[in-house]
Amino acid sequence: MNEKNIIKFLSKKIFIILLFFTPTAFAECNFKTGEYIEELANPSYIKKIEINVPNYRKYIINFVKIKAQHSKVIPTSLKKTFKSKIKVIYPFGTCEYTGKIKQHGDRTLDHITFNNSKPLRSLGVRLKDGNIMNAVRFKLFLPATRNFTNEILGALVLKEMGFIVPETFEVKVSLNNVESIM
Repeated sequence: MNEKNIIKFLSKKIFIILLFFTPTAFAECNFKTGEYIEELANPSYIKKIEINVPNYRKYIINFVKIKAQHSKVIPTSLKKTFKSKIKVIYPFGTCEYTGKIKQHGDRTLDHITFNNSKPLRSLGVRLKDGNIMNAVRFKLFLPATRNFTNEILGALVLKEMGFIVPETFEVKVSLNNVESIM
């Protein structure tokens, strides 16, 4: 075998090996993501994040247990993880992810509240497949925990001054049809 044939033979073998071991953990988008690379990296294009917790009953029971605590601090034992489906809606389409959500924050007064008698809380989100703006983990805070838009303004000022700051922006969120801004 000459050198050219050896390279051809090896490249076919490597392709077949990669074909079987390539992970299939990607988000399902109803548009060609390659055509919207710049828009996907810009938070202003996110119209809404919809989170659906299939086991919503247990999620609500967990919320009630946290709210019923006499302590001002949320016990770690009540910061349960719930499987969820996350959908990000853009003007040009939607992407769906599987992931997990978890109670975030320490103080009940800061991270647990009601919106029109519907439960709201700060959440830690972990995506199992895909990413949103290159993040597979992110936090959705209730606005009051971050002094409403003051943190966003502060982050923008620091970023403009050249400091490294986390990506901070306001987004509409729907958690099992409970709408809020986070």
